[in-house]
Amino acid sequence: MHGKVIKFSSLLIILLLCMSILGTASAKTSDKENVSASDYWKPVEKAMAEKGKISPDGAIKFTIPMTLDVTLDGIKLNPATERSHDFDIMKAGNKAMMVGEIGVTEKEAKNVSKMALQSGFEVTALHNHLLHLSPNVMWVHIYGYGDPVDMAKKIRNITGYVNGNSSSIEGEKFQSKGINTTELDTIIGDKGTIEEGDYNYDIPRADKIRMNGHVLSPTLDVSTMINFQPLDNGSALVVGEFALESSEVEPVVRILTANGVEVTALHSHMLT
Repeated sequence: MHGKVIKFSSLLIILLLCMSILGTASAKTSDKENVSASDYWKPVEKAMAEKGKISPDGAIKFTIPMTLDVTLDGIKLNPATERSHDFDIMKAGNKAMMVGEIGVTEKEAKNVSKMALQSGFEVTALHNHLLHLSPNVMWVHIYGYGDPVDMAKKIRNITGYVNGNSSSIEGEKFQSKGINTTELDTIIGDKGTIEEGDYNYDIPRADKIRMNGHVLSPTLDVSTMINFQPLDNGSALVVGEFALESSEVEPVVRILTANGVEVTALHSHMLT
């Protein structure tokens, strides 16, 4: 990875930092390309025993809810609110590139890191995302390059260890609880989506990011993500991650803190 990718975790909004810039964002892929992407990823979905979400540029995201119940200041987190294992995979020549993050307890961190290394993945980071959690959850970040089906089988083995081999985990249903999502879309300037009980935004950077010779799909950890978990009386727990260049970090932190947003982490997810 050229440059530096720094991740920011923040209660009410999280931030992130980026790599090398190549220009403006690419156009969306055609329906024909999406169909071929769907066919390409079917064996990977079978190996993962999970249905992935294919992005417009043909990359795929797997979101696997944690079986562990986690609370933040007494609020039970939805899977989309930093309580799921996420794996993003894109085609890279005749192989595939994968970045993932695995939620673990402190006791699980050592074994998960060991399993990832034994599976041929790089362990690129181990850190917190949020504060005030019970139990405390850390994140093991991994990187892989190779056959996507083979990587999917290895990922499934790791998540099986963490999740106790639960094969089907029921996701959360979205309940707005008074949150006006149309108004949120207007304020954010983008259309949100419903995922695992949250109303989410996934906003790619305008520039292209390159890692190990490949232009990264925004899905691979280089977009700004904001999750709204509805609470009672029209309020929400908001957690975000911002993809930032080094020069952007201080101004963004100043804006967030000036508006009462708690910044809970600043770090990189990748090594190269």
